[in-house]
Amino acid sequence: MGSTITLHDLAKTYPNGQTAVNRLSLAIEAGEFLVLLGPSGCGKSTLLRMIAGLETITEGELRLNGRLANDLDPSERDVAMIFQSFALYPTMTAAENIGFPLAVRKQDRPHVAAQVQTVAETLGIGHLLARSPSQLSGGERQRVAMGRAVVRRPSVFLMDEPLSSLDARLRNRLRMEMLSVARSTGATTVYVTHDQAEAMALGDRVAVLRDGALQQVDTPRRLYELPANAFVASFIGTPRINLLHGTVHAPIDGSLSVSLGAQHLPLPQPLTHDHQMLRVVQSRPLLIGLRPEAVRIAEHSQATPFERPLTGVVEHIEFQGHEALLHLSLGGRQADVPPQPLPQEQHKPPRNTTTDLARRLLHRVRTAKATRSTHENHQPCITYRNPHDRASAS
Repeated sequence: MGSTITLHDLAKTYPNGQTAVNRLSLAIEAGEFLVLLGPSGCGKSTLLRMIAGLETITEGELRLNGRLANDLDPSERDVAMIFQSFALYPTMTAAENIGFPLAVRKQDRPHVAAQVQTVAETLGIGHLLARSPSQLSGGERQRVAMGRAVVRRPSVFLMDEPLSSLDARLRNRLRMEMLSVARSTGATTVYVTHDQAEAMALGDRVAVLRDGALQQVDTPRRLYELPANAFVASFIGTPRINLLHGTVHAPIDGSLSVSLGAQHLPLPQPLTHDHQMLRVVQSRPLLIGLRPEAVRIAEHSQATPFERPLTGVVEHIEFQGHEALLHLSLGGRQADVPPQPLPQEQHKPPRNTTTDLARRLLHRVRTAKATRSTHENHQPCITYRNPHDRASAS
């Protein structure tokens, strides 16, 4: 059974003053498959290593099944980590690599062999157990690394971009196998990736990070349909959402419309609740988000009652085989994602390395004694979420 993972104002600041994780709070349910998604350098791998106990925590609380885990050693956390680099022992066979966690625990050899065989058959590598890592392909080595993590039966799997070094075809197949293994064991899984398609395919929920700060955590569908800000909207979805500068015009005796520079986009009547709320921000600069699939190419006369026409000039066509991507100019100004707001001033002094080491040693002493005793603010981003609210361009 999986463990709950609770992060409360978790922070990581390095001695040079660089903040990798900025007061992040998150609750992960037992058995949940949560994906940490964000660009390179956003702090997702650092956060994963903090959960694993491979990085010290500067500030905040980490709880595993309700137990404070800030100062627990990695071996006390009942977690298994799968790395991008496989991290296999080159002098051991595949069977010895998979069974290594059990061998370290001094379990009987027949039991270890049986467990290794069972896990290997589940992962489809039962016929490769006698081979060394150098004799295996990238996909096979990753399956061995998965087997080594699974054979321990941990309560938490931590996966740090385990498929990023594989080709696209193999990556698609292995990610479904990883999901199946995680589901079958019932373990809680935290999976790090920068690939939004991978995140959307795997996650029960997806947590989007930027510059060490949590932007939004939700189901893949809600992230796509109801992004919290322009960064999330632009990071989720392929092709990427179009961001345009715009202004709302809401005359008392006229219809609501959005100015996109040279053109105006009248909003269909009756107005939805979201569109009604636009009256509050009339005449103020906005970011307008327009998903590519909300646009179709047609003559203005072919617009349906739920569509509003815009005129665009085709500047470039990308042929993708199953689809073609058209780059259009609407005469407006394209917008970039606004910069991340500056973090709030920290009110608590960060722990220094000496203090942290002392706390760890004190924890280990107490644990040893107990054991002996026992034996003895963003800009709004508007997206067209209603399938009937589509724009027509020609």
